[in-house]
Amino acid sequence: MSLVAEFARELHERESVDNFRPLSPFRTFAQAEKLFDVHAVIFDVYGTLVNYWMPAYTGEEGKLAFLEEAFDRTARQFGMTDFLAVMNPADPPAKTLRDFYHGLIALDHEKSRKRGIEYPEVKIERIWELIILMLKRHGYSIDELDLGDSAEVSRCVAYYYNFHALGRGFFPGVVDALTALREKNIKLGIVSNAQFYTPIDLTLFLRDQSNNRLDDYLELFDVDLVLMSYQVGRAKPGKMLFEKLYDALYELHILPEQTVFVGNDLISDIAPARQAGMRTAFFSGDRASSFTHGREGSVVPDIAFSGWEELPDLLSFYEEKPSESRK
Repeated sequence: MSLVAEFARELHERESVDNFRPLSPFRTFAQAEKLFDVHAVIFDVYGTLVNYWMPAYTGEEGKLAFLEEAFDRTARQFGMTDFLAVMNPADPPAKTLRDFYHGLIALDHEKSRKRGIEYPEVKIERIWELIILMLKRHGYSIDELDLGDSAEVSRCVAYYYNFHALGRGFFPGVVDALTALREKNIKLGIVSNAQFYTPIDLTLFLRDQSNNRLDDYLELFDVDLVLMSYQVGRAKPGKMLFEKLYDALYELHILPEQTVFVGNDLISDIAPARQAGMRTAFFSGDRASSFTHGREGSVVPDIAFSGWEELPDLLSFYEEKPSESRK
């Protein structure tokens, strides 16, 4: 186990709390009631598998305050507060850290767009490494943290901030649904905007929801069908992740039309997946984190579901029999 994975496991076991909040499922229009000849199902992560939405996100002011608190906790945890105050006495340390963080991301995105990348993605640990470098110039030291070199510390800081900035855990019924699909001989994959900590959290959430029956997320997902934005420097709804998925499916002798993409966003998930030739499933399990962008009439998924217990019954590995054809 890597140092950051061990750091994450200990933090998860020590500080994770039940982030239960009432979900608001809703029904939306879809083209079909059930899909046949499905050989692969590919999932988005955040808002689809992972219930990341926090109650404080409902208003912009509340979200800003909540995230600033996460920056404050991060600064205090890693001994950055005094050095941030020296660097910018005019603002609270948490605001200074937030400004550094978002400013460096914006700068990285700008550089990528100048190179012709329409939907760029950063490696978030690199952002934190640059912040630590700036702090070091004002006397900050990572030696007392006992978390390895600068690269390892940056990953631990990135994980810690994300831990406190997002809700944690799978939506109810995710593991049972994934297991049921695997039992149907359907391959499972991921195409998602994500960071290095996403696979770590997927494993931790899988252990939680399976009561440790499963130990690693790759026990359910096919490693060749797992594509995350941080790995390629490109994000959805750009085409690159879907093009790489197309190549991976080809190697497994699976056609795009035999593949269903599952997401919670009509623009970032459903529309580009359809353009890539896949069929689509829209997860409408929570109105707060399922995004239609007012496009319900123009971007219509093949199927829709509002609870994970529904999905296995909506997908069949086998071709449709004449008696099951829609009339």
